[in-house]
Amino acid sequence: MNRRTFISAGAVAALAGGVRLRAAGAKIPAPLEKVSLRFNWFWVGGCAPVVGGRERGFYRDAGIDLTVGQGKGSGATVRQLGAKNDHFVWADTSALVVAAAQGIPVRAVMVMAKSNLGVQWLEDRTNIRTVHDLIGKKVSATPGDGNTQLWPAVLAANGIKPSAIELVFLDSNAALAALRAGRVDASFCGVSDQPVTLRTAGLKAKFLTFAEMGVPTLGQGVFTHVDTIRDNPSLVRRVVAATQRSWQAALQDPGAAVDALVRYAETPVNPAVLRGGLEVFQGLSTRANPIGFIEPAAMQQTLEVLKQHGGVKTDLPASAFYTNEFAGAPA
Repeated sequence: MNRRTFISAGAVAALAGGVRLRAAGAKIPAPLEKVSLRFNWFWVGGCAPVVGGRERGFYRDAGIDLTVGQGKGSGATVRQLGAKNDHFVWADTSALVVAAAQGIPVRAVMVMAKSNLGVQWLEDRTNIRTVHDLIGKKVSATPGDGNTQLWPAVLAANGIKPSAIELVFLDSNAALAALRAGRVDASFCGVSDQPVTLRTAGLKAKFLTFAEMGVPTLGQGVFTHVDTIRDNPSLVRRVVAATQRSWQAALQDPGAAVDALVRYAETPVNPAVLRGGLEVFQGLSTRANPIGFIEPAAMQQTLEVLKQHGGVKTDLPASAFYTNEFAGAPA
């Protein structure tokens, strides 16, 4: 039998098999839809629920072949979404509002937590107790991330001039390294990951959240392009449902979610750091029911803070930045 005959025979056999399945009433599985979701940062504990749900097959059950990747700050990640380089992203709500107000067509479809943005420092090197203790000090920052977007609101809320605190702009890795090396006094952070990393390394990391500094806003959630909402609402609904399922599973068994992330990460990660970060992140949960439901009043407050203090200029209502169509009605 030559190669062409062999291929033809195989095709006939496959077709016959499909006919037999249909005749028997069995469903032929539909091909999985390839979908990418990018996080706003490197692998941290807050990534674990989605990665854990992926490993458990929750996205596959929803007809999705999910690929997840790391990001370099919420601002950059949301703009990548606007350019359709990813189908979905996990990022900070303040960065989404800033981008959408500038005309980038993105929208939140679920928000999982209150803001985890803040400032960290090493207690044995710097005497900081309140935001005013940062006056005259150097703070490392990453351009375009959620912290940088919201920082003007923190300054305005506390009557501090921007020139009073020097921001040293570095990429994400260098920003943390500068703090450890003592080249800056403090650094912007996500309080659910970087302070945990420093403490695990034996350093006395302390932090203040922006909410503790007078700027309470919504935090991280799942966002997508408005074209995806319009053209493929079924996909959005399935991603949200699988993420809700993943989040619930991680609440019940956070260790399994962390173990999944350890296996998935292409570079070495510290399980203890991931566990500690996930614990802090889950402590910031909005406690919404259903999971991911976006409280209209909280989004309105986030928008008002950014308009009053964060330099956002828009006439759009808060409802233009999110939809609860896919998360479900509150219980």
